[in-house]
Amino acid sequence: GINTCEELINLNKDIHIPGIKDEKLQAIIAQASIQKASEGLIQPLFEIKDHPDQEFTGLRMLPPHSDSDVFFDIEGFPLESGGLEYLWGCAYFDEQGKRCFKDFWAHDSDQEKRAFHDFITWVYERWQNNPAMHIYHYASYEITACRKLMNRYGICENEVDQLLRNEVFVDLYKIVKTA
Repeated sequence: GINTCEELINLNKDIHIPGIKDEKLQAIIAQASIQKASEGLIQPLFEIKDHPDQEFTGLRMLPPHSDSDVFFDIEGFPLESGGLEYLWGCAYFDEQGKRCFKDFWAHDSDQEKRAFHDFITWVYERWQNNPAMHIYHYASYEITACRKLMNRYGICENEVDQLLRNEVFVDLYKIVKTA
């Protein structure tokens, strides 16, 4: 029997409506209240809600900033037999706070092995020097490539394992998708 926002807003706070959970009803009333209060405004009012049941989703998944953080992207060439990870790009800040870019290139499997080794050695040492460091990447490709090359060449197993187990890699796609 509720036909208007005002009727919904003015409901007795202790009312129980069969088929609607009490907390859901309160959320609907709050939504109606903010919609009603926004009438005639150029920009609607809004309220940022805390979602304790979603503690580790969206932007809450971001770890604290570290001056040693690395932003990593890898490019692969799938037409080569077994694929070729040919470019490993890393943006980071040096000790003076200057933005830097480090790249590792490969034109064949020997260079790919070397690029993988050099990249893992570099980020692992950086992490050892600052355990608060994270490696930010987008989607699963970078992790998949590291695992593939670790297995293909039988190198850097301990370092990759430690970086993965300690959640040093941060997938920004998962964060954006749930934000």
